[in-house]
Amino acid sequence: MIHHRNISIVWDFDGTLTPEDSTSKIIEYFLGRGKKNDFWKWIKDVNGSLSAVNWERMLSSDAPTWMYVLSRIAFDNNVPLSKQFFSKKEITNLVKLYPGANTILRKIKDFEKNSRFKSSNVKVHQFIITAGLKEYVEELVSKKIFSNIWGGRYSCVYTSGYKDDVESIPVFCMDETMKTRALYEISKGVFNSTVTAVNKKVEKGNLWCPFDNIIYIGDGPTDIPALSLTRTYGGYGIVVFNPKHGKQKIKKRLKDMSADSRCDLITKANFSSDSDLFRSIETRCNQILQKYEAEDFSN
Repeated sequence: MIHHRNISIVWDFDGTLTPEDSTSKIIEYFLGRGKKNDFWKWIKDVNGSLSAVNWERMLSSDAPTWMYVLSRIAFDNNVPLSKQFFSKKEITNLVKLYPGANTILRKIKDFEKNSRFKSSNVKVHQFIITAGLKEYVEELVSKKIFSNIWGGRYSCVYTSGYKDDVESIPVFCMDETMKTRALYEISKGVFNSTVTAVNKKVEKGNLWCPFDNIIYIGDGPTDIPALSLTRTYGGYGIVVFNPKHGKQKIKKRLKDMSADSRCDLITKANFSSDSDLFRSIETRCNQILQKYEAEDFSN
């Protein structure tokens, strides 16, 4: 009997599939161009990250704070942060993927159509785990390519009898720790199940996707725990960077991301068929395929 044979390519979004920061684009939509830095500095101030005195710092995550503040800004503008809002053309036009990204994502998904993959019953899945907003990202990519997308979510509720009086309540916040939780949900195949399903113990042989079949691609600090977890359990980690950024910024980011062997490859966010990014993903998928082919041959 053939058990689960799934390969999971897991993408961060901002800075990885797009050069943009999708959340900052929404912030600028409400506050105006050039205001995003003021917004994020204020969030850091609220959380105490910029305090010079240790005892003044509040140990808290940025995600709940910025999601709440953004919801209040939207409320003041009578705008529910709903699927309808994120699907508006003027909103989706704020963010573009890297050139060629859609083509490469389809090519990766099509690996499983190859006769060798079909013969060994190996499926290729792609996921997005973003620290941004799930419903916005879903409007920016082709959902047919992805098996699931994680990100921050709002629930829009009427708080009074007035039609325009709609609160956007943050109901799910995504940070570094939640990214690792999402990886466990992928490994166990419970990403469409109940919240507590991830806590169920699953023997390695019964995992929907063992970690050594996971490829994680990210670009920034929020990806470090996910990269470390993936590689600790035998998976493959890729860090991408925007070549258009200044040399000093790239150098610092790559130093941070490559510390403690957090990744297997550091490369440009280049979505062409002959790029190091695509070829490394293709090579890793073929290595996983060969493992299963060897299994079938020995049986």
